[in-house]
Amino acid sequence: MIARGLWVACVGAIVLAGCGGGGGDSNAPAAPQPPQELSVSRSVVAGTSVHPVVTLDATALGLSDTLYATVNDPGGVFGAPVAVTASGGSYALELATLNTATTGTHAGQAVVNLCRDAACSALHSTPTMVLNYSVDVLAADGAWPGNHLTTLAAMPGAPEWSTFQGNAAHTGHVPVTLDPNRFSTRWQVVVPSHLYFNGLFNLATVTTEGGRFFIAGNNAVTARSEHDGSVLWSYSFSGLEYPSVNPPAVRDGTVYVSAGQQSSATMFGLDASDGSVRFRSDMSNQWSNYLAPTVGPSGVYANAGTTGGMYAFDLQGTPLYFSPTDFQSTWTPAVDSSAVYAYSGDALRVFHPTTGALQATIADPTFTNYIYEIGGSAVLGGPDSVFAAAYANSFLNSGTIGNSLLHFNLQANTIDWSIQGVYPRTPAYGGGVLYAVNNNPLRLEARAESDGALLWSWTPQASSDTSFVSEVLLTDNAVIVSTNRSTYAIDRTTHRAAWSYPAPGNLALSRNGVLYIAGYNTVGATSMTLTAINLR
Repeated sequence: MIARGLWVACVGAIVLAGCGGGGGDSNAPAAPQPPQELSVSRSVVAGTSVHPVVTLDATALGLSDTLYATVNDPGGVFGAPVAVTASGGSYALELATLNTATTGTHAGQAVVNLCRDAACSALHSTPTMVLNYSVDVLAADGAWPGNHLTTLAAMPGAPEWSTFQGNAAHTGHVPVTLDPNRFSTRWQVVVPSHLYFNGLFNLATVTTEGGRFFIAGNNAVTARSEHDGSVLWSYSFSGLEYPSVNPPAVRDGTVYVSAGQQSSATMFGLDASDGSVRFRSDMSNQWSNYLAPTVGPSGVYANAGTTGGMYAFDLQGTPLYFSPTDFQSTWTPAVDSSAVYAYSGDALRVFHPTTGALQATIADPTFTNYIYEIGGSAVLGGPDSVFAAAYANSFLNSGTIGNSLLHFNLQANTIDWSIQGVYPRTPAYGGGVLYAVNNNPLRLEARAESDGALLWSWTPQASSDTSFVSEVLLTDNAVIVSTNRSTYAIDRTTHRAAWSYPAPGNLALSRNGVLYIAGYNTVGATSMTLTAINLR
């Protein structure tokens, strides 16, 4: 997808546009400058911009006082001015690609001028930097940029993406720092689509473990290689009396997946290495589909039941209990070491993880049961803090009905704040901040856990971006979201897009640093495109 930028020195003895002296005695001969170079490698969706940030060491470059910067790019990819932020002994320069850049790969050089004033009438003693760049401007539905099957290795700090929204708390948070300059396309394959309820819900969520990833569709769960997307094994549920399949979870070599309808509803445990059956345990169901089971320290938990509820099994598949809830589909509980948290629209219920004893119930007065669907999960925040919404209600009447983003306070057993909007997908949480996508107004929102206050927001730039279709994926320095047209990585510091790719879908991030985009399709689609992006 992205060729690495060329490295070219900017020194006093080499004549380059913008290189040379300045900012000192204009009559003194220009002193030779050491090589001063910057490098940027990105992809960007055509018609939009990305905003790479490069950092300058002020001491090493002899910079002090206020710094301004502009960029001169003969290739017409980067535009001026450049935003500069001083921090300690460094300056962060936020560059911007032009949304008018033509499609294709642009490899070239730009000159960054380091100025003493906004008009750039006086240069610093280090007057210029050479920006070597390679930028792929990608059109929607354009040609695949190419495979990059690099050697896979664990990313320090990254866990496996084991269930819906990555972990049992459904925070969507992977504690790693990403460098968008290292992103590249890994592979792309076509897999069966997994749509539910007239195409409103894309149940094709990926889970990962041990260099494999697991995905459901066409009444089967399939294991594929992270290396190249090839099929390793597939287990079909077509032999069940009423065959169906839901998204899988995986933990410690066992794939957990609920399958079947009515009398054939079953929780399966499959060997992650070869797909052989480790256990199968009966459940009940009434023509419903569910999100991936949630695997906690004491067991595995899944939405099911003829008239609504939740099943609990130990990790070997032995039934623990069944707890009734409101009759809703397409949700999964959140789990920690002390409790199971089930949001089913009418209320948040808190159960003991092994006995099923009901520990708390907090009613949701904002909920109206329109379609018997939730479309997401509760998210665990800090101690005694849970977030949820009736996500599926956001789809009604083209989003005009809307829903409310809620914060449940388990210390007081109340909802202590509620934000009305059109919240279609499960948010992410990290460090006291909730990151949620809102379709009206169309924006990614960062909200304070304590009171729901809006801290910052980001709005997609393209006019073709009309809705969000993915849950929120969070890393230590980026928020990754997918619209109906493209996937974007938003810098948590600048609040601008740092990278984008023209493919939408459900998101997952594996321990090996592979981002999965499980394609978003329209009603009636029988297949979808699964895209893998190297993030390292």
